Amino acid sequence: MNCLDYRRALLAGENETRAMKEHRLQCTACGCVFAEHAQFERELRRGFAVPVPPGLEHRLATAVTSSRRRFLAAAAIGVLAVGAGSYAWLRRPDPLALACIEFVLMEEAKSILKGSMPRAEAEQALAATVPLARLERIGDVRHVLPCPFNGQTAYHVIMEVPQGKVTLLVMPEGSAAGRAKREGLHASVVPLRTGSVGVIGADAAVVDSVAGALRSSRV
Repeated sequence: MNCLDYRRALLAGENETRAMKEHRLQCTACGCVFAEHAQFERELRRGFAVPVPPGLEHRLATAVTSSRRRFLAAAAIGVLAVGAGSYAWLRRPDPLALACIEFVLMEEAKSILKGSMPRAEAEQALAATVPLARLERIGDVRHVLPCPFNGQTAYHVIMEVPQGKVTLLVMPEGSAAGRAKREGLHASVVPLRTGSVGVIGADAAVVDSVAGALRSSRV
């Protein structure tokens, strides 16, 4: 196992295997990444350790069901993109899409540790490219933070959809499209009316579904 394999598996939320542990114990850099990740998980658990209001379980179950239906409806509009299947991923990789994957492999953990920006600031920052409310119709937005990317200030977004986690890189400048696959991650760059959004994840079908939903909701 190499460093990229270890960090990809760790950031994907996989349990640490024997091979991962052996690599971590021999690699100082990955040991530091593991320690930062563990600290973030502890802080996250403490943040969620709050009393559960009466009836919350029922409200959450209802919200999850509604969210799933909205996601599937949006994804259905992009069914042609999904239907292309694995063939689409065999095309020549796009440099911008590869850069999106590189960001996830090398920079995502640092962004997460810095914490998410306040919701009001996130709404204002994303408004011109893809409004936060539109993203929330696709999935549960967990993290938004500005980051330097591809010569501009982009916005790193982590989103939970029913099928798993995806990363978005919202790029306010330039309109581009492309695909890439590397180190077990898939990326699809979606052009919008203003700017572009890179969608990155471990499951090609989930990436295509989210990309399709973004295309159908672009303004």
